[in-house]
Amino acid sequence: MLTPIDEIISKAIDAASDDLRKLSLLIHGHPELALKEEKACAALTKYLKESGYAVEHGAGGLDTAFVATHGEGGLTIGFCSEYDALPGIGHACGHNLIAIAGVAMFLATVEVAKQCRLPAVVKLFGTPAEESVGGKVAMLKEGVFDGCDLLMMLHPTAGYSGMWHSQCSLSMQIEYFGKAAHAALDPWDGVNAGSAATIALNTLGVLREQLKPSWRMHGIITSGGQAANIIPDYSCIEYTIRTQWERELEVLRARVLNAFESAALATGCTHNVTEELAYLDNQDNSVLGKMYEEIMQKEYGGEPVRGVGASSDFGNLSHRFISLHGMYELAGNHVPNHTKEFTRDAATVKAHERTLFAAKAMACIAARCMVDKDFWERVRKDFDQRKAV
Repeated sequence: MLTPIDEIISKAIDAASDDLRKLSLLIHGHPELALKEEKACAALTKYLKESGYAVEHGAGGLDTAFVATHGEGGLTIGFCSEYDALPGIGHACGHNLIAIAGVAMFLATVEVAKQCRLPAVVKLFGTPAEESVGGKVAMLKEGVFDGCDLLMMLHPTAGYSGMWHSQCSLSMQIEYFGKAAHAALDPWDGVNAGSAATIALNTLGVLREQLKPSWRMHGIITSGGQAANIIPDYSCIEYTIRTQWERELEVLRARVLNAFESAALATGCTHNVTEELAYLDNQDNSVLGKMYEEIMQKEYGGEPVRGVGASSDFGNLSHRFISLHGMYELAGNHVPNHTKEFTRDAATVKAHERTLFAAKAMACIAARCMVDKDFWERVRKDFDQRKAV
């Protein structure tokens, strides 16, 4: 008697649940920032190797990135795990859960390929530094994802969605260099780098009146001086801009850079801008997204989340590969991401259970792509049509 595919998936993930819970709590209890996820990376790769999978370390030149691989022939399906934390509030975006969701989807899809004797290459990509730097973008540039037919990942949030459009995002660091002087005895001999930072942010505040409603700008002064009686010779701003579409990002970028330059000119400072890798908007696949939402709606009811969300480096992958970025409700109480309450809930049993259910849904979709040629053709057609727009 043949075993139904969804039963294979459910059993594979349930069998790993206790181990995945331990991994999740370990990562949650030791939050690590971008490119410093040594404990998380070590724990995940140790588990994968002990489970019998080949693991490549340092993927794309990033010390805390990895790729686990199984199988050959057929479609190449990849899943992404994230595991970096946020400064000060730890795993307030649930990356401890995203880490184990990737592992769960990988294990289940491998098991389907084994038991159904399907030709397929299944990969798990350990992708660091999503909250800053853009690990996936760096890995993409180095060809780590080349050859994949389908890329998938899960993300906890305050609702569920299979067609979630993220914003493009570009983060930058702006440094102003002036000249120190005594603020009381001879301030006229100084060049105030702190004033340059203030003028820059005030200029950007005025600029907001001319921005599209969907555009976002936000930042902080991370260094503005050392003492009130010293004209500061150095200041630094961390700033991020976001737009709904890729074509708009360069327009906003040019206007923002003009504001930073004008502040340097007004104060007599010099300045330097260091830009991180840009995050592109997520390109939805309506065929994959519809199937995911139907599964989630049947389980939880309600309506899927729509509209524009935050930003993710997974968006860059969606421009190159057929993909699905599934969102699911963290713990049933609609707590927003990047809050202390989200950090708390990301360690709960309910969040763990919801993560594994969503992983089962995603693995079922991956399996259908492997076995249903007509479905896969519809997925490919949707992707091609979106690229042509």
